[in-house]
Amino acid sequence: MAEQRVNIRNKRRMWVAIMLSLIMPGLGQVYCGRLARGLVLTFLNMLPLPIIMSLLLASNAAIVVQQIVGLIIAGGLVQLVAIIDSARLVKRTKMDYELKDYNRWYVYVLLILTITVGSAGSGLYLRDQALEAFVVPVGSMYPTIFQGDRLLANKTAYNNADPLKGDIIVFRNPHNRKENYVERVVALAGDTVEVRDSELYINGEKLKRERLSDSPLATLKPKMKGEVFYEFNGQAKYKIIMVSPKGGKKFSSMDFQQITVPKYHCFVLGDNRNNSLDSRFFGSVAIASIKGRFDYLYFPAERWSRFGSLKNR
Repeated sequence: MAEQRVNIRNKRRMWVAIMLSLIMPGLGQVYCGRLARGLVLTFLNMLPLPIIMSLLLASNAAIVVQQIVGLIIAGGLVQLVAIIDSARLVKRTKMDYELKDYNRWYVYVLLILTITVGSAGSGLYLRDQALEAFVVPVGSMYPTIFQGDRLLANKTAYNNADPLKGDIIVFRNPHNRKENYVERVVALAGDTVEVRDSELYINGEKLKRERLSDSPLATLKPKMKGEVFYEFNGQAKYKIIMVSPKGGKKFSSMDFQQITVPKYHCFVLGDNRNNSLDSRFFGSVAIASIKGRFDYLYFPAERWSRFGSLKNR
């Protein structure tokens, strides 16, 4: 009877297996005596990180960001499979489970520390050198980006290329480098820029606009009056909004005298043209101060139909 009590004390507990799987996919399988299966699940959960870094180093296309989001989701699915599988293994494990050599607390701790250190290092590298998440606290880029949207910045986008007209960039505030700003590139080095009667002129030519319905205005809080347009800038096409101020005037005046964009700089404007702190106030943005290009909206502040690529919005 005494021997039986000892063996029962080694019975695998479902809550322990699930908790271990939450800490690290595969650890619940190790707890249930399936070492090889556990290591495979751990490997599959870690696999997206090196693939993500390889993709970012190999290309800067917007489609890469979509692949990265898919890999992140795949990692989450591996963890879900590990949790379900560990729970099933507990049910199938005998009451008199015999402890293996690796069923020791210090082995679990060693595995967790090894994987955690590797994941943390890869995650920090990914954030600092390749991909970083940002939340947008203001509405200067409405209707493309809403206040509260969360986006992924591709920090390798300009490693071997310069910004293009229409790119949405995140950069350091020229007057306070601790702050990050998000605006759209509308002119490049050598271009002349002028805003006259609320119309944008690049190299002396007024950019073409196409008026859209007022339906996007319904999402503005507080309610505002104005007009939404598609603006065509070279190969780029994007939405802008001209919001009317109180008092009945059609548009507020945000004119800007003609300048030439300096070398190694770009000129940025907000899509919310009359409510944006942009190059009209702090001048052209040095390319060296750009932290990355926003390609992907991964957590929309409102409708999930907005999830995805920011191209041609």
